[in-house]
Amino acid sequence: MNRKILLSTFLLFCSAGAAFAQQKGTSDISVTVGAATSTDLANLFTNIIAESFTGGAYSTKNFKAGPTFGLTYRYAIANRWMVQADGFYQKMSEDLYVNNEKNGDLKYSYITVGLGTDYRYISKEYFQMYSGAAVAYTSESIEYAGQGEAPKGDGFFNYQVTAAGFRVGKKLAGFAELGFGYKGIANVGVSYQF
Repeated sequence: MNRKILLSTFLLFCSAGAAFAQQKGTSDISVTVGAATSTDLANLFTNIIAESFTGGAYSTKNFKAGPTFGLTYRYAIANRWMVQADGFYQKMSEDLYVNNEKNGDLKYSYITVGLGTDYRYISKEYFQMYSGAAVAYTSESIEYAGQGEAPKGDGFFNYQVTAAGFRVGKKLAGFAELGFGYKGIANVGVSYQF
């Protein structure tokens, strides 16, 4: 008798969890802010290479990277499996030195547009846990105040790998993601599903 009650209770909980799973056709719009992005890393790496190739004649100091702000739209193409399109904006600044003398100020603006996917391996009514990946293109614009010719902005391919994402709430929810890429090592935000 006890086994039947235990089995019935277990099946009830399993079916309740399945009923709240991310359903095909669900949309999700989110706003997010992140820090420590792959764009930060690309900028630092470019500076190291430039300083190495010029023998230290060209260098930068006082590098500051602001947070990245984004807007993401997701759509469930199957239960628990979502595809996404997003856009992110980030600003950075640094001082340019030539032969150890300050030559000017650089201000960077980055706009990133990406496409990706994620899978909700836990998808309950009030809690979702997921992982995902995205590819993107980042365009760079540069403002320069100083001597000499202003550097030209560039663009590059970018990515995001989300190792673990957590969404807590029903239709309107908060979320946090850990990973690496154009959204940052960590990003948090608000999400609305409909």
